[in-house]
Amino acid sequence: MIRLDAELYGETSFKEWASLFSGKYFVMIVIYADESGTHDPNGKLTGSAYPIIAGFAARKSVWDKFCVGWKAVLDKYDAPYYHGRELTTARVAVLENRKENKELSKNPYYIRKWDFKKIESFRKSLAKVASADGKIPIVGGMHLTNFNKIKDEFSDKDPYKWVMSHFFSVYHKETGLQWGNFKSDVTFVFDQNEKRKWVNSVHEVFDAYQKKDPRMSGPNFGDKKKFPFWPLQAADFLAYRMRQLAEDNDSGQLQIDEVDRILLKNLYKSATIINPQLKPFLK
Repeated sequence: MIRLDAELYGETSFKEWASLFSGKYFVMIVIYADESGTHDPNGKLTGSAYPIIAGFAARKSVWDKFCVGWKAVLDKYDAPYYHGRELTTARVAVLENRKENKELSKNPYYIRKWDFKKIESFRKSLAKVASADGKIPIVGGMHLTNFNKIKDEFSDKDPYKWVMSHFFSVYHKETGLQWGNFKSDVTFVFDQNEKRKWVNSVHEVFDAYQKKDPRMSGPNFGDKKKFPFWPLQAADFLAYRMRQLAEDNDSGQLQIDEVDRILLKNLYKSATIINPQLKPFLK
C-alpha cells in the first residue's frame, strides 16, 4: 500500500502543501498549472512560438487519489518522475537511433533503455491517471509571432502576462461550464520558477483576476518532482503536449493520437455542453 505522508515523502514539502489549505472550511478546488515554451519572448528559439500555461482543476480529494495512481505508474515503469521535454528527447532519440551524447547520458528515460513501445505505454498510463475523475483541463496560450506584430498597440508588451491572463480567463469559463457557479475556494499551485520576473508577473495577473473572483487563493508554487506536488507533473504533461499540438497544427502536421484523446477527454465535455450536436463526433 502506498503511504502518502510526511514521514515517507518529506516533512517539509508536506507541511508546505498542507499550509495552503489551513483555515479552509469548504470542499476546495485545487488547480495545478505549469508552463511550456516560455524561454524566448521573441519566439525565435525552437519551441517558443506557442507559449502555453496549462493544468487541471479538481477537488482536493481527487488530487489525493491522483497521487496514489500517479506514483503507482511511476513505480511500475521505474521512472523517477514525468517531464515532457526529457521524455520527448528520449522518444526522438529512440526513433532516430541516435548515439548517446552528454544530454542523453543524463536523460532518465534514455539511460533506462526504454524502447518506443514502452515510452508510449508510459504516456498512455499517465494520461489515464491525469484525466480520471472529471478533472477539467485549463489551457491558456498564444501565437507569439502574431502577438509581436501588434504588441506596440498595448501598454504592457510582456507576452507571457497575456498568456497568464488567457489561462485565468479560461479557468473561469471552463469551471463555470462544467461546475456552474460553485462556492468553493479555488487554490492555484504553479511549478516553481527561478525567474523572479516570471513569479512577479504571475502574482500581478493573479491579483487582477482575484479582485473579480474572490474564490481564488494563491498563487502558490511547488516542486513538481516532490510529493505532494506531483499533480504539477500532470500539468507539465498537458502544457507540453498542447504546445506540441499547436506547433503541429501550424506546420500542417497535426495528428490527434490515442494519448491525446485520453488526456483531453474532459475538454470534449465542455464542447458538447456548448454544442450538444457535437456528441456523436467526439466519442
